[in-house]
Formats: sequence, structure tokens, C-alpha cells
Amino acid sequence: MSTSTSDCLTERHLMLFGTIVHWLAQHEVLLQQIAATIIGSRSSDVMLLTKDLTLAEKRIAVLDLLRHREIPRDQFDAVLDYLKIPETFRLLSRDIEHSAWIAGDPPSSIQPNWILRPKPAIKPVHGGLDGRTDHFLEDYDDQVQYTVDQLAETAETLRHNYQQFFTYCRSVGLVAEIDQKS
Repeated sequence: MSTSTSDCLTERHLMLFGTIVHWLAQHEVLLQQIAATIIGSRSSDVMLLTKDLTLAEKRIAVLDLLRHREIPRDQFDAVLDYLKIPETFRLLSRDIEHSAWIAGDPPSSIQPNWILRPKPAIKPVHGGLDGRTDHFLEDYDDQVQYTVDQLAETAETLRHNYQQFFTYCRSVGLVAEIDQKS
């Protein structure tokens, strides 16, 4: 086990970690703005009430509010679809926030240095109609190594999703026009 993680992390890795965390935080703020719009409150009030909730908990709260207020099914489905992207990267986010990092295999990748959660010795095989494949296909939940290019793609995916999600919410009235200053 490596005693120093600084040898494998470049400034680019750290910048991408920050970018990923930033776009996930933007999704959180948008969820708080949606909640505020739905209940007719200011975003700052909702932010105060939900500041200790995780992104996943805010996601559940907003979806529950949308169900309670009985918005059109197509709007609910659209919001749910937009929220799949940040949910996909939930485990990566947790690792960015709570793990030290070491060089992966291949050496061009990095992975969290889990002390109490070692990598599984047996991984499930995904792929093919019968579940068999000639090579292992990782799900996001199974992925434990990341290259700079993969982190950059993740950051770009989160950025693009946020921008599309915000535009959609504005177009259907789930985010109030004046609320941006709150």
C-alpha cells in the first residue's frame, strides 16, 4: 500500500475532481430551486432546510414533491431522466470526497485507496444475452479505476446534463425566472 497519494495525482486530476464536484453541486442547487418553485418559496429558504441532505436525498425529496403536486407525467419522467446522470456518478463522487487515491493498473489510471473496502476479488460478468461475454464489461457501479480522459468525459457529461436540465426546467416553469438571485 502506498504511503503517499500525491505521486499519482496530477493537477489535471485535481482540477477534474473539482469540476465533477462543482457540476454535482450545480445539480443540487437546481433541485433546491425546483423545490422552491413547487412550494412557492425562495430558494434560500429551501437551501437552508435541505443543506444537510445529500444529492440523493434532495433527489428523492423533489421527486416526492413532484408526485404530491401531480405535475404532468411527461414532466416527471423528464426530471427523472435528467437525474439519472448525477445518480450514475454518485459512487465516483463519494470516492472523490472521501478517498485517498493511488495509481491504478494500468499506471495511466488512478483508483481510490480503500483501506476498509478492498476491491472485490470476484466481479459479476455483464454482457451478452445469456450473461456470458469474452471480456468483462464494467458497470459504473463496478468501475474503480479512472483515466484523465474518463474523468474529463464525466465532467463534460455532468456539465451538459445540468445545462439541458436547467433549460428544460425553465421552459416548463419548474424554476422561477426571478429565483436565480435568491
